Amino acid sequence: MADNIQEQQVKRVKRFLESWRMALLPLKSVLIWEQQWHPCAILAFISILFLTISLMDLSTLATISVVGLIFNFIDFIVPIMCNTICSPGSWTGQNEKMYEDICRSIVITYNKIITNIKSFYALRETSPPMYYLISISMLSVTTWMAASINNVFLLYIFFTIVLLWPGIQHRGILNTVLSFVNKAPKMASLKSD
Repeated sequence: MADNIQEQQVKRVKRFLESWRMALLPLKSVLIWEQQWHPCAILAFISILFLTISLMDLSTLATISVVGLIFNFIDFIVPIMCNTICSPGSWTGQNEKMYEDICRSIVITYNKIITNIKSFYALRETSPPMYYLISISMLSVTTWMAASINNVFLLYIFFTIVLLWPGIQHRGILNTVLSFVNKAPKMASLKSD
């Protein structure tokens, strides 16, 4: 039953992203770092974008409007460029399989996020003290960070992590770092005599 629902979600995502399918294949290769220069390109793109936003020194509402305009422009121009550069006849079965894999991974990631959110809110019923402890702690830390650190810089860090995360997972960097941490020598505890 769950597989059937997931397949329906994949079909919906495929229809929704149909005009972007030519752009998604190279975008995936950049996000999973198929070339060694891809992480540098991602960092350069994010840095230039946020440096521009920072230099414009806009109010919050104006910044949201500018970002919305940029997203709308990209959503308008990418399908046109894809159809102009690549002919529909150049789309192969292998490209279709890769496109379906991309849509499937989007659905799986979305479902994991929704499951984690539901699990967190289920704590409210199963363990209210834990729910409120986590909620209040996270909201307090977020409030402190927002008050102490420039919001544009926080967004820069957030988007950097989000865009580099697929490559970090694909390359197994996090697992490597965690294995080094687990192999690190433990400090001897101080014994009181």
